[in-house]
Amino acid sequence: MKESLSIQNPKSVSLFLFIIFFFSVSAFASTDCGLIAGFEFSNGNESVTLEDQQTYDINNLPENFYVNLNVDGYSQSARFTVENLETGSRHTITENLLPYTFPAGNGSWHLGLGTFKITAKLYKFDLGWGFKCDSKSVTFTINEGGQPCTADAGTLTADAGTVTLTGDSATISATPDGNVVVPEGYSKLFVLTSGDDLVIEAVGAEPSFPVTAAGKYTIHTLVYDGREDSPNFLNLGVVTLGETTGGAVLGLVIDNGLCAALDVAGAPVMVETCTADAGTLTADAGTVTLTGDSATISATPDGNVVVPEGYSKLFVLTSGDDLVIEAVGAEPSFPVTAAGKYTIHTLVYDGREDSPNFLNLGVVTLGETTGGAVLGLVIDNGLCAALDVAGAPVMVEVEEEVCEASSGKMYSPKPIQCLNGGEATISAQFNQQPYIPEGYQQLYVLTEAYSLTILQVSETPEFEVDHRGFYRIHSLVYNPGTLDLSIVQFGVTTGFDVLGLIEANNICASLDVRGAISLVIGSRWFCYFFNKYRARNGNNNGKGLNDDDLAGYINAFDNYDEFEASFVEQNDEVRFYPNPVVNNLNVEIRLFENEDMNYNIMDVRGRMIMSGSAEALKFGKFTLNTNQFAKGMYIVNFVSEFRTITKKIIIEK
Repeated sequence: MKESLSIQNPKSVSLFLFIIFFFSVSAFASTDCGLIAGFEFSNGNESVTLEDQQTYDINNLPENFYVNLNVDGYSQSARFTVENLETGSRHTITENLLPYTFPAGNGSWHLGLGTFKITAKLYKFDLGWGFKCDSKSVTFTINEGGQPCTADAGTLTADAGTVTLTGDSATISATPDGNVVVPEGYSKLFVLTSGDDLVIEAVGAEPSFPVTAAGKYTIHTLVYDGREDSPNFLNLGVVTLGETTGGAVLGLVIDNGLCAALDVAGAPVMVETCTADAGTLTADAGTVTLTGDSATISATPDGNVVVPEGYSKLFVLTSGDDLVIEAVGAEPSFPVTAAGKYTIHTLVYDGREDSPNFLNLGVVTLGETTGGAVLGLVIDNGLCAALDVAGAPVMVEVEEEVCEASSGKMYSPKPIQCLNGGEATISAQFNQQPYIPEGYQQLYVLTEAYSLTILQVSETPEFEVDHRGFYRIHSLVYNPGTLDLSIVQFGVTTGFDVLGLIEANNICASLDVRGAISLVIGSRWFCYFFNKYRARNGNNNGKGLNDDDLAGYINAFDNYDEFEASFVEQNDEVRFYPNPVVNNLNVEIRLFENEDMNYNIMDVRGRMIMSGSAEALKFGKFTLNTNQFAKGMYIVNFVSEFRTITKKIIIEK
């Protein structure tokens, strides 16, 4: 008979295991948690302390080594994470028994060479569970005989072994020989040092540096790792320009076993002082005028030029603000054939081809090369030479052409005209004859007298007009080849516009701006009235300027209408008296020649009360009997073919 198996309750088993685990945890919880003391390479018999940011030769480590975690105090497990910083591969293990090692169980290191970061976490319980006691990371490099450091600063060749200060500065430079090796992640920097002690003066991305003092300089190449998290990090923050030496930087590399490279020999350059001085010049004349098609400009040296032994002196003529080289010569005197701005400069240079300061002037193309380009050759090549850039400026001008054209002066033989049939003819004559040079033409221009708005042009000084107003007839002498009159728009363009065009463009032409003034009157009455009272004031119609009063009217009034109203007001002789009137109203009106005057009287309602002829006015006075009129206000009108005179009268009883 088979033995029967006893039936167990699964829940009872789980509860039993939980109780055991609980009491185990409770027992361990009362124990203090340990600390990570550090790392070491070990094989159980030999050990090498593993320090952060250090490099280790694998040949100098214990045979079959592993990484051992040194701990102090209580712990039950440790978890390792190892990352190859070059490949990015990661490995994680958990160790539950002392010693805690990577690889686990005291296994031999199997990750090879490279730069690694190892992080260890210490736990109070097995399997990396529960409370984390401590954590620590180190970064290190394992190589073999230093071979992984491929950094090589290569070599440099100075562009010029000797450079001369130009003014207070010079630029020294070198060219890499193409044999530098910059490992991935590394940087390259060029370093300028001075003297035999190689004092660091400057650093830069290019092997070119400005210097301001004579002496011995060297340009070096530095290949280094500037990544702060790299074991080969070279901290250049410790460098103080003007104090730290290249040897000190090299010491940092060697003392710390860093992978970096410095071209100690570098490219030496000797900077010398230049005594060449172009001095200054003073122009013999600041402005010169072309005579015919040429002129000679010159300058006098101020006596402060310095020409070193073996050097030469040359005078250079440039044109314009760009200083384009036009000519060179042994004397500061040059012929020119065009107007413009010129400058005479002094150049002191070394023309010896075997000299390190040789300035090759064969590259200069007259009319193209600029003084700035020559100065650039000097500066870029660190040559000892001097150019007086400011020089002696001279302005060459075209001989001013004397404009002989003259419009003459005109007057109007009959300055007062009245519209007849809606038209009037005005004309002008010369009292000072014009001069018309060969190739020039004369044109007559009619303008409105106030604004000088151009109304008509003609080849003769006579114009038909159909509107009252003041007019001017001008004489214009011009060359059609230089003055374009197609811009004139009748009724828009003014004589001032034409005059401005002439002056702004320095055109030889002549316009009689005042011109001959004429007055054209619209009504027959005002024509008679104006001529009568103008004649009384003594104006003449003889040859010459007989229009002074017309010019005065133009100056006194803004337009024709203002003039006419004022003239009538000042010269009209009309009297009504007494007013108020009781029995008889006396009227005195000076009649024009052949003027017949009638009258009418209306009340304030516009009703005609009386009318008739005022024939008696021809004898000086006309009397109206008002006995039959009622008391009140009346309107009295005196009307002729020339004018209408209106007055208000008051009749009293």
